[in-house]
Amino acid sequence: MSPRGARRVAGSSVRIVYGVQSTGKGHLSRFLGLLPLFQRDGHELLVLVTGRWNPPDYFLDALAGTRFRRFQGLPMVADGVGGISKRGTVKAFATRLPGLFNSFRKAHRWISAFDPNLIVSDFDPVTGSPFVAPSVFKVGIGNYFTPARPDIEHPLSLRRDRFNVRVVEKLVSSGLDARIGCHFYPLDEECLPPILRPETLTMKPEDADHIVVYHAFPGLIPPVLTYAERHPGTPIILYGYETRPRGLPDNVRLETDADRFLGDLASCKAFVGTAGFQSVAEAFYFRKRIVVQPIEGHYEQKWNAMQLELHGMGRWCRGNLEADLATPFNHALHERLVPWYRSGAEQHYERILSYAPHQETSDSAP
Repeated sequence: MSPRGARRVAGSSVRIVYGVQSTGKGHLSRFLGLLPLFQRDGHELLVLVTGRWNPPDYFLDALAGTRFRRFQGLPMVADGVGGISKRGTVKAFATRLPGLFNSFRKAHRWISAFDPNLIVSDFDPVTGSPFVAPSVFKVGIGNYFTPARPDIEHPLSLRRDRFNVRVVEKLVSSGLDARIGCHFYPLDEECLPPILRPETLTMKPEDADHIVVYHAFPGLIPPVLTYAERHPGTPIILYGYETRPRGLPDNVRLETDADRFLGDLASCKAFVGTAGFQSVAEAFYFRKRIVVQPIEGHYEQKWNAMQLELHGMGRWCRGNLEADLATPFNHALHERLVPWYRSGAEQHYERILSYAPHQETSDSAP
């Protein structure tokens, strides 16, 4: 039974295990938005990071002095044409399962030694597993819980994609006791705002001439190439690739330093990327025109793209990037939503702590 609704004793600290997925940078950014609040109130943390790639330096620097463990994650295999290879991903999952079960054993041992009051899991297959610390209350956070809600409408045309992504969601959340969903638009009172890291909230946006492109799927490059060739005077900064894709015009610069991304995003005139979540939320907060290229076969990304267009926040690129980039930014909507965005970390923090064990107070007696 959830302990929500009980009253916490002011100043009481909680021992928290925080599990986060490092595939993509959005989950890590969410943690960085919450970290100052955990530190402010003196909570003890054990951070478990799972994923294909090592966290960027700015994340590791923020973790200085915090207990930290690293696990290899389950891979997502690209199909080479802008989507996820279902067969390749399932095969890779099967190959990596022994390593994942080994991670379960190690995590269970570390968590047991830490003796937490609460586990928070952000798309992490280790802390979200029912095999790891099953006696500790677990709360999941993330945007991927919002389209999974039973009261959300789903396009029938995306039924197969929805089934596939729900299978993945089960892999990372089957051990959770509670779920906290967020979105880049306030769908209702249960929907929380995005969590923005402190650097985002303090950075002043500018309007330079460059465009930021962020994805790691070569099949999504053609519309960007076409635009770059038609506008040789427009600088384009490309993130997400370790090596320079073939055929890029001279005005496209490959950037591999993740520490530069936020500054480039804050100063660009438009953002083009997959329809994930965090970078889209950051781009909207920075008042940037947004064009998304959802990953093929990924239901949540297509749902996000549809929501962007529905609420007038951006465009779903279907081939004509030039026309999509000509769509003006919705400044009235931005002005209305900025206070909601700025409250995201605090709202999540309060909701997370409401699930922690609570001490009785004298004024809580019947």
